Amino acid sequence: MLVYFLLIFGFYFTMLIFLLVGWNRIRQSTPLEQKSLFVSVVIPVRNEDKNLRTLLDTLEKQNYGRSNFEIIFVDDHSTDQSVSILKERLQYSGQRVTIIQSSGTGKKRALATGVEMARGEIVLCTDADCVLPPDWILRMVGSFNSDTQMVVGLVKIKPNNFFDRLQALEFVSVMGTGIAALRWRFPLMCNGASLAFRKNAYEAVQGYEGNFQYASGDDEFLMRKIQARYPGAVHLVQDINSVVVTAPAGSLKGFIHQRLRWAGKWRVNDSGFARLIAIFIFQVQVSWLLLVGLALFNNSTLIVVLIFSKILLEGFFLGKVSKELKQPFDFMAFACLQIVYPFYVIFIGMFSQFLSFQWKGRSLSAAG
Repeated sequence: MLVYFLLIFGFYFTMLIFLLVGWNRIRQSTPLEQKSLFVSVVIPVRNEDKNLRTLLDTLEKQNYGRSNFEIIFVDDHSTDQSVSILKERLQYSGQRVTIIQSSGTGKKRALATGVEMARGEIVLCTDADCVLPPDWILRMVGSFNSDTQMVVGLVKIKPNNFFDRLQALEFVSVMGTGIAALRWRFPLMCNGASLAFRKNAYEAVQGYEGNFQYASGDDEFLMRKIQARYPGAVHLVQDINSVVVTAPAGSLKGFIHQRLRWAGKWRVNDSGFARLIAIFIFQVQVSWLLLVGLALFNNSTLIVVLIFSKILLEGFFLGKVSKELKQPFDFMAFACLQIVYPFYVIFIGMFSQFLSFQWKGRSLSAAG
């Protein structure tokens, strides 16, 4: 039994060290050159009337010439006041703003509708519940060079209560893993709240074709298609201070449904390595519960060393990522997640493959 734990956690600790080294690779030390490319910002919208005004305010404050970008809002059949708010704001906006109806149902269809209409050489994507830093467009566009086909941005959650703090720290782990892997030139994860790509690359890989039936994965499926067509052309945004802030799930039910939607894409992920990582993390969480349970009846030095090594390595990694995302490391949330997270991962991992879930008033399943 101890040999099993040594193997599982030995591989896990190696992975954490790999991520730590990856996170420390490549830093942008000089200001980025001002770009003047005309770009398109595509934003799918479904029932976001509570968040749109904040997003619009941050779009108006972008440090990028207004004549050099357009904003395309794609309404995914909203049933609230989202479209009314956009039209009202459009009346006095000096920015090039277009509001169109999605050609189908779901986020991918909305994005595809917007990208098809986009006139920019580079397309930037974000979500309607986000807060954008003033230099978001500038830094994302400035991260492109002649060989870049996609730029992955940084995202964090702004917490308001303890439940939000748990979500925020868990999201730090997801963001840290994706960015560290990307710094090793291995695109593993990204987030559609901050993403940019060349329109001709999107067209070359046929966009979201082949993935429309899945409820999630618009960002990662497209990233992998572009990486497969243009190896080494997916890059991280060069300025790590340009972080988009997204909203946490407002309730436990909403959180579970959101994570079921996110996890459902792993079953259809065409990256064998990514699926292997997901299975391994699931196994680590099962093993962690077994290890802690065993520690209650066995005071073996090896078990104690494994437990403290896991806590220290995870805390060190999350602390470094939190610091660079300018998000204070939450010790209480970290301690709580050591207990809660394994049960959450096991539940989501098991049930995401067949349970249906709600997303903005729609009943969906992992297969869409």
